[in-house]
Amino acid sequence: MLADRNPQILAATAEVLKAGGHVVATHPVDVASRQSVQELAKVAAGLGEVINVVHTAGLSPVQASAKAILAVDLVGVALVLEVFAEVIAAGSAGVVVSSMGGHMLPALDPDADRALAFTPADELLDLPILSPEAVPNSGVAYALSKRANHLRVQAAAVTWGDRGARVNAISPGIVLTPWPRRRCQGPWPRAIRP
Repeated sequence: MLADRNPQILAATAEVLKAGGHVVATHPVDVASRQSVQELAKVAAGLGEVINVVHTAGLSPVQASAKAILAVDLVGVALVLEVFAEVIAAGSAGVVVSSMGGHMLPALDPDADRALAFTPADELLDLPILSPEAVPNSGVAYALSKRANHLRVQAAAVTWGDRGARVNAISPGIVLTPWPRRRCQGPWPRAIRP
């Protein structure tokens, strides 16, 4: 099953996979909405055991505002981890594609790390560390979101493990997709050009 917020991208990707001989179901999702993620999990579970979950949704600092990045890159990951923990099958695995950006922040206060790791998804944006004053731009929002992804996956590993499943975060470097190309046009081109 493939899920995406953009119906055109979802349909086009499904067609490519179908042309390769894969059986593909699709479902629209807005990862920033608990209801949408719950509906996705319900539909996925209705197809059979949920054995793999790969979360790749995300926005870059040149694509969106700080508010949008926190909603998708932070809350979206938290919601997927929480909701899919309820349907993931034993022996299964989840992967959250995060970013090297999450490793580039200076150390946070241990209480801030704990809050980013364990605060329920629906309450995350109420944390002082995520207030508009504390997150003045999309770059800070991105780095904090990706840092939180690593922390939340570590915390979720316990819940997923109780179901006999595992979950990991990966932090790729620059991958040549449309958004890094656009990012090269932005304020940090020297940091990301080969």
